[in-house]
Amino acid sequence: MQLDYAAPGSYRAGRRRVTVRRPNNTTFTAQLYYPATATGDNTPYDGSGAPYPAVSFGHGFLQPPERYRSILEHLASWGYFVIATESGLELFPNHRTYSEDMRHCLTYLEQQNADPASTLFGQVSVARFGISGHSMGGGASILAAAADSRIRAVANLAAAETNPSAIQASANVTVPHSLISGSADTITPLNSNGLRMYNAGFAPKLLPVIQGGWHCGFQDTSVFGCDSGSLPRATQLQITRRLLTAFFELYLRNDLRAWDWVWGEGVQRDSLLQITAESGVLIQPDALTRSVVAPRVVEHRLLVRNLSRYPQQYAILIDGNRWQTEPRPATTPTVAPNGGVVIAVAVYVPRTRRPAQDIARVRAVSLRDGGTLATASIRTLYL
Repeated sequence: MQLDYAAPGSYRAGRRRVTVRRPNNTTFTAQLYYPATATGDNTPYDGSGAPYPAVSFGHGFLQPPERYRSILEHLASWGYFVIATESGLELFPNHRTYSEDMRHCLTYLEQQNADPASTLFGQVSVARFGISGHSMGGGASILAAAADSRIRAVANLAAAETNPSAIQASANVTVPHSLISGSADTITPLNSNGLRMYNAGFAPKLLPVIQGGWHCGFQDTSVFGCDSGSLPRATQLQITRRLLTAFFELYLRNDLRAWDWVWGEGVQRDSLLQITAESGVLIQPDALTRSVVAPRVVEHRLLVRNLSRYPQQYAILIDGNRWQTEPRPATTPTVAPNGGVVIAVAVYVPRTRRPAQDIARVRAVSLRDGGTLATASIRTLYL
């Protein structure tokens, strides 16, 4: 059954305020959303699926985290801790400090996970941290990801240029990142913000543009100074929930079922989305079809190309086939940037009534992030 990432997950969403301590011993408050047995403030925690991945979220300029509650609760319902700093709400926020507070929120979760006296002891998957944010918080999420190797994935909303520059910092983001934007955004216009960050960054990267989407359409409510767009807010938030959840499911849980809604046909066929993307991996069969006239082993050959800036290894996965099919090898050797490796896929053609055929999907999955992949189909004919 195909998952609907815009629909609530299997948990309720609780929320409580926590105090986060910086290294200099000053503190700030944050809102922690968590899987719960009931929706609301301070409701009982549901640890039945723990340990859970965690996402740090940064609000926009002068926008408290409450204005993003539907998105934050949604992620919690899918089994995530989401921690949203309440710092940075002053009239002249320091963007570097704000991005550091978003990182301190992740440190708080690490500390709670390691503290036997904490209710979160052993409950946080500290190797699976992501980061997100809207507007100023989106730009700050890039600053944080460029500086923090704990962060495995970035997915932000209408990211705004910051000081220091999120555009320049994009070149230092080494993990998959998705810059979700709105085509009708008049506060952080795409061409001067998200598009420039995308162009400055490196694969794997995505720029999903919601057609008719607007800046404040990523929030639950509008305030004075907000823009507006042709797309209803409820529709924009539904698309946003789907994009964020699928992205984090793919990269923080390595659930390949989400791939279709990050890179594949799920997003490509959505008429309200325009996708610009560069995965950094390509797989090319030397022939789409091979045929035989007697039962035997047929070997297809495919070129796996590494178009990223990092050395990569790939797991070769096969599905959709009826006949016995196996990759050779199942894991590639390390492929240098801009290099390639040829792999074979062996198909065991059985004794069966002719004519017959089998089609297999071959996927090359990056072992660096566990979610980025390329696909190709091969067909074997028994004539």
